[in-house]
Amino acid sequence: MGKSVYFDHAAASIPSKEVLDFYGNAAGKYFANPEAVHDLAYRVKRELTSAAERLSMLLFDRSDYPVIWGNSATELFGMLASFPEFTASAASLLEHPALLANLRSNTRFSHLPVTRRAGIIVPEQIPGDLPLACTHQVQSELGSMPQCGKLFSLLHPRCRMLDAVQAAGKMKLDKNSDIWVISGVKFGSPGGAAMLLAPDGAYTGKLLEYAGFLRKELYAVSRINVPEILTMVFAAEKAVAAMDENFNKVSEINRFLRRETAELGITPTLEADVDTSPYILNLLLPSQESAVVVRALGKAGIYTASGSACSAESGKPPLSLTAMGVSAKKAYRALRLSFGAANTPEDAEKFLAELKIVLKNY
Repeated sequence: MGKSVYFDHAAASIPSKEVLDFYGNAAGKYFANPEAVHDLAYRVKRELTSAAERLSMLLFDRSDYPVIWGNSATELFGMLASFPEFTASAASLLEHPALLANLRSNTRFSHLPVTRRAGIIVPEQIPGDLPLACTHQVQSELGSMPQCGKLFSLLHPRCRMLDAVQAAGKMKLDKNSDIWVISGVKFGSPGGAAMLLAPDGAYTGKLLEYAGFLRKELYAVSRINVPEILTMVFAAEKAVAAMDENFNKVSEINRFLRRETAELGITPTLEADVDTSPYILNLLLPSQESAVVVRALGKAGIYTASGSACSAESGKPPLSLTAMGVSAKKAYRALRLSFGAANTPEDAEKFLAELKIVLKNY
């Protein structure tokens, strides 16, 4: 079948050999439970403290952003939404399904309607004294990038949370927030996640205490996987060091595929003037259902997606599109391509050749 093409980095990115080697070494060296009281545990704790400072410096040019470690972004979303002081929250239906599910389960949730242009409308009924508002820097299915600061300034929440999962390691993070959540699997780590808190955030101290309470007293979240956390920070350092190079390479691939797929009657899902990340390209197929196309491409070693991986088997059209007013019939035609540092222009050419075959034989 030849070399496969992986265009599903928004679900999970490909770890490099260097990252995997680091992970193997970390697993053999930092295996101790950080909750223990012997010297090995204290060494692990020191490594975690150092990793937090390095991650803070890497993302914010300051080493004093407190970090709550997690095993996945979903775990951290659950922790955030269950925080007792966040009695009410607001977010659009463009947010990740894991975040929305946790907000609905744990808070009095108000959803923010969105337009066909992926712009968020702030409805008048949202309470003026809102404890928590959430948005994303990059939308996980569409790649759209809303103006986070503008949204937060209109809502005036007491706490602002930014889902930076699709942005970390790929672009500079928007600093108009109090909380940022990142996930290592999105930038080439085998695992690990982190919630970074603004040093002067109104809830920073209480959130740190609450995270400790959940982990050490309620046992509501699992203990930290130290090798994964250390590898995530290492992978983040590598990604940020190559950020400009990767951004330019991925942008070229994105532009090429936009141009070439247009010849096949395929159009970008979002209008041309909507600000999008080059790492995600969402396309509308002419008439074919994308789930069928994704499976056919997969048999040829071309890996793409019809939407967010966590809801791929739901049988429902992408929520992000139906929330924008796109009909279900049209939303079923949405094909998501997402790129990473490992991709090449040759990958794009091979994808295009196989896509032409699949569409012809559909």
